[in-house]
Amino acid sequence: MNKLPSYRCVLFCEDIRSEIGGRVSLMGVLGSKLFVQEFPLLFPKFCLFVEWGDIIGKVSVMLNIVPPEGVVMPRGKPCAEFKGQAGITARSMIILNGFVFPKAGPYSFEIIANNSVAGCETMVVEKIEAPTSTPN
Repeated sequence: MNKLPSYRCVLFCEDIRSEIGGRVSLMGVLGSKLFVQEFPLLFPKFCLFVEWGDIIGKVSVMLNIVPPEGVVMPRGKPCAEFKGQAGITARSMIILNGFVFPKAGPYSFEIIANNSVAGCETMVVEKIEAPTSTPN
């Protein structure tokens, strides 16, 4: 394993599609805050598109989800190994099928590379009340 790769960012979305010619399309890109009317909030697919800086050689990547206090999440931590090349931006994709946000609060997504936290992004899920009447 090599030194800790430089983490750039992660984008949350509902699907990642591989296109002809090597392009990648992110569908349903989400911000860092979600407003919902009811829980649990189920995503048939919840995806993280991670962009890295310099990666040379093999890197072991794992996702650790830190839920709000009092929320229990599944114990599994998705992990994979990929290889980077000098001078080429590396991207990794994490796809979680049937992902559930059980209740409101901040959910931190730690991106772990070679057993060290390389980056962390937080998504805040807030409950809002449905409108009581419709405007004219």
